[in-house]
Amino acid sequence: MNRVIRQRGFTLLEILLALALLAFVMLGVWGAMRGAARVTHSADAVMAQGEQVRTVQQFLRRYIGAAGPQPFAMADGSAARMFRGDATSIEYVAPLPMQSGHAGLYIQTVSLQKDGDGMSLQLDYRPYTENLVANAQPIQHVLLTNLRGGKFEYLAAAAFGKPPAWRGDWQATNGLPLAVRIHLDPAWRTRVGFPDMVIPVRTGQGFGAQVGSAR
Repeated sequence: MNRVIRQRGFTLLEILLALALLAFVMLGVWGAMRGAARVTHSADAVMAQGEQVRTVQQFLRRYIGAAGPQPFAMADGSAARMFRGDATSIEYVAPLPMQSGHAGLYIQTVSLQKDGDGMSLQLDYRPYTENLVANAQPIQHVLLTNLRGGKFEYLAAAAFGKPPAWRGDWQATNGLPLAVRIHLDPAWRTRVGFPDMVIPVRTGQGFGAQVGSAR
């Protein structure tokens, strides 16, 4: 008896089911890869933002703390002074980092500036000259962006044995504050804050005729 050997292939329904299962598997793999990429991107953003905050804080701590008692002329024509500060800006004389390629002393201004719907922390600097006249246009550099706000305060020595007190400004024509306190309110999405800074001014005596009230 001759046997008839039949070769049975896949039906169209079986092929469609296999393709559907393969599509589900590929969809799961793609979702997992997308989730992993999102986590990696988020971690990179947190690391980058944290590194930027650390760099800015190191700069502020080092160079505001190094502010010296060199008098400089004010842009508004008022009397020269060694240090000026209010709630949104600080102006002082200090060196810049050696790696920046700028030697010597510079009049530096750290300020909060309006930036679209938010604010930014900006550094302006121009060469310091002994004749108090700074003709050069300041160079501007943005330190941080995407801030809701912030404020600067200044530690002044008190008379009659009272403890030093924080002030909202420093307008003395001579002398430097004992310390500067910086508070910034970041609005960036990463969970990286900007811890409040108290920066001692190494040459600060905390003395000088002031405008405003201590608290």
